[in-house]
Amino acid sequence: MRPRVSLSAVFFAVLIAFAAMSATASARLIAGISDESGSVFTNPYYQLLGVKNARYVTNYDAALKDPTDTDEWMAAARATGQQIVIAFNPGYRSQCPDQPCSLPSASQYTKAFIAFHKRYPYVKIYQPWNEVNSTTQPTWTKPQAVVTYYAIVKKYCKGCTVLGADIEDLVTPHKADFVVYIKTLLADFKKAHVTVPKIWGIHNYEDVNYFRSTNTAEMLKLLPGQIWLTETGGISYFETGAQKVLLNYNLTRQANATAWMMKLALRYPKRIARLYIYNFLNSGVADGANNRFDSALLFPGNLTARPAWYELIEHYKKYFS
Repeated sequence: MRPRVSLSAVFFAVLIAFAAMSATASARLIAGISDESGSVFTNPYYQLLGVKNARYVTNYDAALKDPTDTDEWMAAARATGQQIVIAFNPGYRSQCPDQPCSLPSASQYTKAFIAFHKRYPYVKIYQPWNEVNSTTQPTWTKPQAVVTYYAIVKKYCKGCTVLGADIEDLVTPHKADFVVYIKTLLADFKKAHVTVPKIWGIHNYEDVNYFRSTNTAEMLKLLPGQIWLTETGGISYFETGAQKVLLNYNLTRQANATAWMMKLALRYPKRIARLYIYNFLNSGVADGANNRFDSALLFPGNLTARPAWYELIEHYKKYFS
């Protein structure tokens, strides 16, 4: 005789299974914010979105030279329970791509990283260098340095998550082209006998803001393992250093690009694990020569939200909390 199972018990079991499936599905993508202002964490719009993952870009030698800004950001992030990602930029007082702009030696980077890790031992996720193939970075012609810095962070941060590189989706006729750079970088890992990383960071602004998927798909083909969109986002205004406007000020386009950003990330659930939107707060500087890149989710003064923020909270909030 079969034991009786009540309908309520079956219904309850189905509910539990469905909840587990939903949790697994939503856990495939984690969304966060990349912003260098510590005030972002107490901003009501940030809190309403429920953000728990934050990325910060700082000088690689911040702990040795001037840790004030980093200390303040870290304290604010920890006070609100953020999981922190750190990406390193050129050294203190660098003026890249103008001079001074140089790469640290292996010994200089090691000394700086050991000091940083000692000062902030709770940070467990690192990007050894930011935007490695950007022509504003000294790494764009020296991918072998990226391998060196990765190996150093892996050695001195046991148990940490270390991303292989932070690569922009640049399409150019020289070494900064993302296809050329990735192939060279992977070859340099093998030459140095350093295990090829399993997690990589990419910036796919081109695809997001021109409503394409070509570059993102190509980067996924070239890079092995898991992908994080360590910087991405809808841009409301962009002009080059030569003051050529590439994206006119348009908040509707920014909101649409923000929606496309999420759809594009969700298209690859087995590969893209995280994304960090840059940035949240507006600098308060008018678009133009002094503010060439505007991707903020809030208006100047950071008092009210732009349409892109509403797009996120209405349709994609579950990925932030």
